[in-house]
Amino acid sequence: MVSGSLKILAINGSPRKANTDILLNAAMESVAGENVETEILYLRKLDIRFCIGCFKCFDKHENDFGCQVNRDAMDEMIPKLKSCHGLLLATPVYFGQVTAQMKAFMDRTEPLLRYAQSPWRSALKNKIGAGLVIGGNRHGGQETTLQSIHHFFLIHDMVVVGTGSDDRPGCYLGAAATTHPQRGRVIGAVKDDELGVKAARLLSRRLVEVVRRQFG
Repeated sequence: MVSGSLKILAINGSPRKANTDILLNAAMESVAGENVETEILYLRKLDIRFCIGCFKCFDKHENDFGCQVNRDAMDEMIPKLKSCHGLLLATPVYFGQVTAQMKAFMDRTEPLLRYAQSPWRSALKNKIGAGLVIGGNRHGGQETTLQSIHHFFLIHDMVVVGTGSDDRPGCYLGAAATTHPQRGRVIGAVKDDELGVKAARLLSRRLVEVVRRQFG
């Protein structure tokens, strides 16, 4: 973690330690000298229960909990979400979408929406969001997965950024990488995707750039 007043929070939605970790680490290393505080949370290590759609988080209540049903890792994650300035969501592509772990996290941020009647209301509003995804095929659902991440940001009234570079990395919507189908599920295969790794690095730098413009 790098000390600094601006905070970038990255959330890794992979259920196992594999290529998503490698790509996300490359993105975070790219901003290591940018004087921003960075933190990575791994959903596979956290107990996050499913949202049941009760909407009790929208009611007024006397406690400071976001969710009024579950006491789990989200109790610690919500303050981190509120205190960050930039949010980077990273996930492998599962059936053309984010992982179940990432979707469970997304659903449980309901108490942060503009409708909530708690201290966490609009906690992500106007913050900067970026998406990083990796699939087994070059066109294996990366764009649909990025769009799902972007929808999450927009629902939270956030500002969405892509790679934003003149170098034409080929990933306008965010960082999209592949492990190359010929190598199957080999851990480390993403390193061979020079375009994907480059996009991850450009994305994190773009995220920091816009965070500085918004909050610096």
